[in-house]
Amino acid sequence: MSFPPVSGQTSYNYLMNVAASAGQIYDIGFNNVLSPVSAVENIPVGLGTAKVIGADMQVRLPHQDIVAVQASTSLVSGNSTIVTLNGIALSPVVYATSNAATLTAIAALIAAQPFIASAVSNGTDTITITAQQGFPVSATFATTGGAGQPTWTDTYSNDNVFYGVALYIQNKQNLLGPQGSAGASPYYPGDPVPVMTRGRVWVTVENTVTSDSPVYWRYIPTLSNPQVGGFRSDSDGGNALLIPSTQVRWIIGATAGNLAVLDINQP
Repeated sequence: MSFPPVSGQTSYNYLMNVAASAGQIYDIGFNNVLSPVSAVENIPVGLGTAKVIGADMQVRLPHQDIVAVQASTSLVSGNSTIVTLNGIALSPVVYATSNAATLTAIAALIAAQPFIASAVSNGTDTITITAQQGFPVSATFATTGGAGQPTWTDTYSNDNVFYGVALYIQNKQNLLGPQGSAGASPYYPGDPVPVMTRGRVWVTVENTVTSDSPVYWRYIPTLSNPQVGGFRSDSDGGNALLIPSTQVRWIIGATAGNLAVLDINQP
């Protein structure tokens, strides 16, 4: 008796299939996921998160959140200084009593604004402004009037500490677009966020990366890349931070806008 030939799979792919979404785990090897980790701002899946400074088990996106503004010379009688903070011009601060007292008054005005954690004067020439965790900060000072006016120089810094990647989870509600699902909704403030701190995860890359590329993490938005927390292979002119290769490395590359695999090994 003869039987018809049996058809079936004759070849096998020994590599993992490409994920359907950023934030999906690459394989079932050793993984360490910390959850719940509470979000302090909206965090889309597949982005790199930062530790909330001064709090346990809370995460945020990376930001440029500290600026020191330095005067070239002391403030004098008749000076009026306008601070533009996060794009909004504040009320002018007129010189009063002394240079130190006027700097303190400027710092107090800034500290009273929304999303500002602190603004501190050194009493001589510099005011250091720190945003609340989960917010960026930008500031420019302009002084008019008086016998002479200082110019002001901004020096930006940040307190971003890489925590891990926010994972995609199957039971999280999807956003809907005109053609159906537009991807997983973000984690909202107060949501538990599963964050991979060790293991391999798919992420969408901003530019072409290979397994030999360094890993950079965006913390300053630009017109072409407005979402902070993304990954790329260069600093993009200082807008992305280098993560040490002892913590994160690429194991599968991709072209811009596609999914690559990060191997995370947080200490």
